[in-house]
Amino acid sequence: MLKAKTRWQLADCDEQLAAEIAAKTGLMPLVSRLLVIRGINTPEKVRNFLQPGPEQFHDPFLLDGMEKSVHRIRQAIERKEAICIYGDYDADGVSSTSLMVHLLRQLGAEFDYYVPNRFTEGYGLHNEALTRLQQDGYKLIVTVDTGISAVEQVEHAKRLGLDVIVTDHHEPPAVIPDAYAVVNPKKPGCSYPFDMLAGVGVAFKLGHALLGEPPLHLADLAALGTIADLVPLVDENRILAKVGLSRLNRTQNIGLQALIRVCGLSDTELSAGHVGFALGPRLNAGGRLETAEAAVKLLTTQDHGAAEACAQTLDDLNRERQELVQSITQEAVEIVQQQDLLNSQVLVLAKEGWNVGVVGIVASRLVEMFYRPTLVLGIDPDTGMAKGSARSIAGFDMYEALTACRELLPHYGGHTMAAGMTLPAANLQPLREKLNEFARERL
Repeated sequence: MLKAKTRWQLADCDEQLAAEIAAKTGLMPLVSRLLVIRGINTPEKVRNFLQPGPEQFHDPFLLDGMEKSVHRIRQAIERKEAICIYGDYDADGVSSTSLMVHLLRQLGAEFDYYVPNRFTEGYGLHNEALTRLQQDGYKLIVTVDTGISAVEQVEHAKRLGLDVIVTDHHEPPAVIPDAYAVVNPKKPGCSYPFDMLAGVGVAFKLGHALLGEPPLHLADLAALGTIADLVPLVDENRILAKVGLSRLNRTQNIGLQALIRVCGLSDTELSAGHVGFALGPRLNAGGRLETAEAAVKLLTTQDHGAAEACAQTLDDLNRERQELVQSITQEAVEIVQQQDLLNSQVLVLAKEGWNVGVVGIVASRLVEMFYRPTLVLGIDPDTGMAKGSARSIAGFDMYEALTACRELLPHYGGHTMAAGMTLPAANLQPLREKLNEFARERL
């Protein structure tokens, strides 16, 4: 007899309410019961769920900081001030950066973008990069999918005379950067009715506010980042996914057309699965192994030859990434078995030579195998620093756990289910002990 790998909990259902909804909407009783269990418990909610559309988007100006952001960006365009889009190197960051490129291009802005190198700089805003941007003549920095933890870096930018608008979706720390404006639906005091947007979703809302209408012509990019970042496909995320997938299947973006061809999906009706397992991993591959330049160029170029070259580069890098993930996962499993680490409630695995660009995928594989919150890190022998990623399980808030260990972590950030961190390798054992102590109190 097979042993169950999951603890099943049967949901309660208000049978009377389900029957009423079935009667009013004409749905089968089973479907109405499933919807009620999901909290979709009125005829209006049922209609919105079954027929998501752009008319259901929330007012972007409900996002705290949006009005100031729109004013400053319009001011920069009018004054012909140079704007820099400062992004991230994962699929969400690449999609966010590319969406903003198309948006500012449409608005006639003078701009460029900057995405840090995962290996030489790491995630987020960096003082050295901000200094270079100021020296190059930029006046305004607009972050996408990053910046909510960059308190010291924003202060550095202000000293340089730069205005910084932060747009992000990651969990805010106790202290928010004192930027010109901060747009993040998770920010304390923000009244926005939906706080689970991806970074590209926040960028899409900025576009909505700047244009006065949803930028549906960029919905294919919004769907890419939303689906690839694994945010819950509910509320506005579900609308972005539906509208964006429809757009993706008839996309006019020549880079996306080339990527779809490289994936062998030209004659396929694209679904969220194709984004999650074909398009997204290739967009991620550049930032994981080299830089995100090929991915951003792919999604923003207007040259067919460049699009084909970038798509092929990303496909080649993705194959290399798959081999690396397989090799590191095998090594990590051997460590777990040899050191009998399954007695631990949190796995913390680190080794010199592990590529920090793929350790997040390895962590996900280990969670699937062992069902434990897992951190996987690569150690740089020259600097003595460990850099890595974490993936969690239901009921264990990874960001909260890392915050409880913040004295050991010079740099960390993320979500409930996933996070990234950098720390001295000497802190790994204390971190392992503290995380397991934290887990014993909660799991």
